[in-house]
Amino acid sequence: MKQLIGVAAIAMMGACVSVDHHHHEHLTDSAAEMLKPPPGSNLMLRGPITISDDLEVIISDVVIPAGATVPRHYHPGEEFVYVIEGSAVHVEAGKPDQILSAGDAYVIPPEAEHAPRGGPDGARAIVFRVHKRGLPERINMGEAGPVPDFSDLTLRSSADGLSELKLKVMGREDAHCHAMASRAVSCLIGEGRETYTFTEEGAPAHPSALFRGFGADENGLPQLQERGWSAADAADAASFFASISVWPLTAGKD
Repeated sequence: MKQLIGVAAIAMMGACVSVDHHHHEHLTDSAAEMLKPPPGSNLMLRGPITISDDLEVIISDVVIPAGATVPRHYHPGEEFVYVIEGSAVHVEAGKPDQILSAGDAYVIPPEAEHAPRGGPDGARAIVFRVHKRGLPERINMGEAGPVPDFSDLTLRSSADGLSELKLKVMGREDAHCHAMASRAVSCLIGEGRETYTFTEEGAPAHPSALFRGFGADENGLPQLQERGWSAADAADAASFFASISVWPLTAGKD
């Protein structure tokens, strides 16, 4: 009888250990999920490379949900990818699609257009980028080149209002403005995450202004957004901004 009681006690203890083990695993998984950053490219660090005058490094924790496709884009510098969770299909222009799984590393050349897609369980990767300082982190692409279109240039503004906006933007401490060849001034804001382009005297659409910046879409993925204002003819403004390279080092006639 005592032997039966002992066997039963051991069995009960084993059951308790088993329950506690599974409970611990569940808590561990839940904690890991809570610590995971939201979908998209989550900036961890951006800073200068001290041995170079014009280079910087950008480190991001990138999360792609299962089945989600990041809009086609490229970066003005090299991108070094290390997958730490799940898997993704790397889709790069001119190359066959490649599945990257946890533990895989991959190098994406500068200005190589790509559109990664999350695998069955999604993907998470630590991404290092080496860029020329002051350039935008990414440039999203459409079928005809950098996106989007210029439909929002129908927003009307007064010449005084555009002049005031220009002064405010150029007066910001984080603004880096430079003259363009096509009678325009471009100002990078917030380490290249936003840009304002203003026409100058002599431009066919003067005065007009164009804003581009990155925001999250409905899936939390980064998406280029745009809006513009014009006190001149909206069609002329759209034609003018479409004819120049708004982002530095991108396709255009500037």
